[in-house]
Amino acid sequence: MANTELTISKITNEALMVLENSLTFTMCVNRDYDDQYAVVGAKIGDTVNVRRPVRVIGTTGPNLNIEDFNETSIPVVLTTQFHTDTQFGTKELALNVDMFSDRVLKPQIAAIANKIDFQGTTTAANGIANIVGTPGTPPTALLTYLTAAAFLDAEGTPRDGERSCVIEPFTSATIIDALKGLFVPQDKIGSQYMRGLMGRDSAGMNWYNDQNIVSHTFGFATGATTITVNGANQGLATGWAATSTISINNSANNVTLQVGDVLQFPGSNAVNPQNRQAYGSNRLRNFVVTATATQSGAGNFNVVVSPAVIYGGQFQNVTAAPTTGGTVTFTSLPTAGASSAVISPQNIVLHRNALTLAVADLELPEGVHFAGRASDEEIGLSIRVVRQYTINNDAIPTRLDVLFGWAMLYPELGCRVAA
Repeated sequence: MANTELTISKITNEALMVLENSLTFTMCVNRDYDDQYAVVGAKIGDTVNVRRPVRVIGTTGPNLNIEDFNETSIPVVLTTQFHTDTQFGTKELALNVDMFSDRVLKPQIAAIANKIDFQGTTTAANGIANIVGTPGTPPTALLTYLTAAAFLDAEGTPRDGERSCVIEPFTSATIIDALKGLFVPQDKIGSQYMRGLMGRDSAGMNWYNDQNIVSHTFGFATGATTITVNGANQGLATGWAATSTISINNSANNVTLQVGDVLQFPGSNAVNPQNRQAYGSNRLRNFVVTATATQSGAGNFNVVVSPAVIYGGQFQNVTAAPTTGGTVTFTSLPTAGASSAVISPQNIVLHRNALTLAVADLELPEGVHFAGRASDEEIGLSIRVVRQYTINNDAIPTRLDVLFGWAMLYPELGCRVAA
């Protein structure tokens, strides 16, 4: 029997449930539903400031040594209002909830979920500096993923069951095939064989397939180009910043560094955030380019990188400032004679606090047929449904809206796996 009680409340609540179940990458990260907008509604451009934890150095001996209490924050700007629009006729509204969800809501929610996920994986690919693997070659060894996890360990990431590995389908197929002969518990290998997917809690991570993993086109240099650091003591001797602008020199010909490219500065070894000692046998810290930098011919130019180069103080992340005159190294900057740049899917190993998604309530308009929204602080999501008669074409369109913004919260809690 048809359900004639399909109300706006049921539609909005069902839409929220379908959205939650349709997300992949988004469900692996921090989701900060901001209920400060629950009364008046939010507008595009509103900003949520997410606090980062304070770090202190400490001292030895009996004497008191007061340190400044430096609390930093990351702004999350609600930049995207995304919606899908259709028309619900009286026939659709007479369906039971399950049929309405399958026929009407799921196709719309799929588009919304893909939009949110794609922006999330793009933010991760452009914002995470640590990277393993060889761009252009899907990894076949579990060691590649374990090395990514080692980066997280070295950066002080907790092992609390909140680590995920999100990979695109072809990379997933490669690693599943490579590991098919390993001796593992029968139920786990059986699950991989039946589902064609890595399971939960494999290699210390929960594995997910996501077609929204983005590919990155690494920067391109023409000819024999050597790039060096131009100037001493670049970066911060103390304090905190999200990015640093570093002056570098291009020895000859042309070079373009793309957002998302990864580079290392000579002399700037990565340190553990708590003991401030070099990790990984004096491994150079990875930095990610945050703004396109182009230089035509030989000469000096600037590159903006994240994290900031901080070589002292509470937020120290490198052993020293970049060595002036030293050669900058890159991940997959093509060498002399290369015909094209390298394109690589950027799979992600991350802790849930590496990124944050802020979702806010949208304002409910007045004078419409119906308007409702469903919000859940626990899952960090909110969606609005509005239906209104249009006299110009005698139709009743309906729209589903979400308002959200992504930001890197702790980029060091993530590592990209190039394929």
